[in-house]
Amino acid sequence: MPVCSGGCNLGECVGPDACECREGYLGDSCEVAPLASLDDSDELTVLTINFACRDVDPLAACDNCQTRFDLIAEAFNEGSTNAEGLPDLNSVDVVLAQELGTEKSNFDQISSALEIRGFIYTTGAPGPVANDRICDDPLTFDNDGKELFASLSGLRSGGLVTWSKHPINAVHKQNWCAHLFPSPSGYLVTLLDVGGGRSVVVFNLHAMPEYDLGIDNSAEGVRAYQFGELSGLAGKLSENFSNAGIPYSVLLGGDFNEDAYGKNSQRSEAACDLITSSLVQQKFESIGLDIKAACEENAIGVPTWDPWSNDLADRFSDDSTHEVLDYLIQHSSSHASLMANNAVSVFKTKDVWTGEFCDNTSLGGLIPGNLDEGEAHALTDHNIVTATFKLPNRAIIGGNNDAVSLFDDTIFAWDNGLVDETACGQEASVCWTDDDCCDAEYSWTGQGQHCNGIYCKPCSATDGPCELQLEGSSCCGYDDYTSGQGTYCETNLSLKGMCILKFAQGGGCTFDEECQSHCCSGWLWWRRCE
Repeated sequence: MPVCSGGCNLGECVGPDACECREGYLGDSCEVAPLASLDDSDELTVLTINFACRDVDPLAACDNCQTRFDLIAEAFNEGSTNAEGLPDLNSVDVVLAQELGTEKSNFDQISSALEIRGFIYTTGAPGPVANDRICDDPLTFDNDGKELFASLSGLRSGGLVTWSKHPINAVHKQNWCAHLFPSPSGYLVTLLDVGGGRSVVVFNLHAMPEYDLGIDNSAEGVRAYQFGELSGLAGKLSENFSNAGIPYSVLLGGDFNEDAYGKNSQRSEAACDLITSSLVQQKFESIGLDIKAACEENAIGVPTWDPWSNDLADRFSDDSTHEVLDYLIQHSSSHASLMANNAVSVFKTKDVWTGEFCDNTSLGGLIPGNLDEGEAHALTDHNIVTATFKLPNRAIIGGNNDAVSLFDDTIFAWDNGLVDETACGQEASVCWTDDDCCDAEYSWTGQGQHCNGIYCKPCSATDGPCELQLEGSSCCGYDDYTSGQGTYCETNLSLKGMCILKFAQGGGCTFDEECQSHCCSGWLWWRRCE
């Protein structure tokens, strides 16, 4: 028998290191899928799926990862008859995966099944990772880079993987700069070459889940920081591609953990009347989605967390709340198009499968008697979402090298300061100092925010009310010492007062902060602004 040391993938080894490839496949090892037909397409179909695999004790005891992975791989095979709720993968171009928190080798059967269906480009190992070069996990590393509390989670990656039938030309993976869990959690950005000089940037993300950790609305507030990161980076990429004249689209997908209905829906169908939170609407507007209009147009709204139709979600639910948590959104494009319809389905087997399930999903296998054998149909606890986007028009001039260089330059600027400006707290976000809260440039309401010690809230303009606080000030522009419009909080004996303009040179002062020069000099009652 002839030997092909590199293998022949879907082809046949016909001589010493000689492969005979199936029609359309290329390369010495038949490793390149037939992509020519994709270049002619004017659409891109994306599927997002939360695999619900946290391969770490005590959660691994009841996540049934390998059992479900085998069934998912089987379902991905063409001609499978035991699966329901999965779109035709021949029509899908990109798969976004979340919660694949395990070694790459542990889901090889899924990668292999997708490769057979033409998904030969991947982002490799799950990302982001614990020791992110920009934003470490909370409480995971000390200032010297030594592990501090990594054992609190045990998870070593953010479990995000992107598969594509189109070449992936560049990748950026990063932890959120604001999140509360001592485990990797963030977003994965890929630059796709979809042919014809067109570039598509795809964000694959997993946002902060609904754990308030003893502080009201803390998870909702942390997600505001995270949406700020998304809108900041997506906006900068969009701006730079547009200025360069490169045909582009910027897409966002994954598990946003931001329920359109504020956890108030008990329905398996859309409930647009329950989209009432201004903060939720502001978050999605910041990334290009009018969520209420999209719901009313039936583009989104069907719950992706549905304990009535999904028996895995039912096992993990204490009530019958139905939530829209997973989305596929076009942030921007050089080709104007409508919001893509998010098709939601329960991915499941027709025949039941058997596994070990936890009565308490937080404690997992940590306590005796918490595990019980049971049956299920669903293969993921979140329902899957598929959407088809219009691709931008083809390029007249320019090429992929321009797009890669622009992407790399944008990420460099992002890593070197811009992320710190955009990952800021909006109104009602949890905060510790004023620096955590957005200034007017990045505030979604256009109002600068300050920290009252717990939450970000709008600062007061000139002549507005203020009060002393341990750090910073509730006055807008309190740190402005150059424009002549900076303010400070003038208080009376009750420690309540008014925001007034800082004094010019010669004005009487008590503290440096009262002076436009930031310098109050003198002795006792003779102190003056220099």
